[in-house]
Amino acid sequence: MSQEKKKDSILENTSTFVNQLFEEKLPSWAVYHDLPHTIETVDGCVEIGKGSGITNEDLEILCIAAWFHDTGYMFNVEEHEEKSSEIALKFLNKNSYPLDRINRVSDCIIATKISITPQNLLESIICDADLISLGRPDYFEKNDLLKLEIERRENKKINELAWLKRSLNFLSSHNYFTEYARLNLGSQLKSNLIILRENIDKYYQ
Repeated sequence: MSQEKKKDSILENTSTFVNQLFEEKLPSWAVYHDLPHTIETVDGCVEIGKGSGITNEDLEILCIAAWFHDTGYMFNVEEHEEKSSEIALKFLNKNSYPLDRINRVSDCIIATKISITPQNLLESIICDADLISLGRPDYFEKNDLLKLEIERRENKKINELAWLKRSLNFLSSHNYFTEYARLNLGSQLKSNLIILRENIDKYYQ
């Protein structure tokens, strides 16, 4: 079997495994941390990775990490990155993926934790891909889904103004890590910030 075929196989097997996991285990309240978000993150890794000029091997590692990065969310919300890494390690070991690459996949998954600063280009790319919607026109649609998910999970209503302020704080403090994301997503992120501020101002008029 050729090396290229092996690469295709591990990504295909990863995609199949994660799709099935989401189908079988995803809680009904999870309307943001779901399969569409996972696919968006994978696609974001491809876009930003290629735009950043990384190798095919690194892109494979990134895509595998992106497929797995939220799989732990359905089992442990608070520490889902660690659980996601655990799920990935078990799967990749079973599929005889090289240990050095498994470790890099794990590092990329853990790097998506909001409190962690990425330590290299691959970790920076997956962090930017995970939050790619912040710099896109559909940000507000995705943000509404996140609000709905939290409300359903915690079984309580979130005040709309409080949510807008929380969103503003998060968005205004966010900076993309890669040059590609800053150049291609930064302008829309600023536009989204303006709209957020306008929406908040309406409450005080």
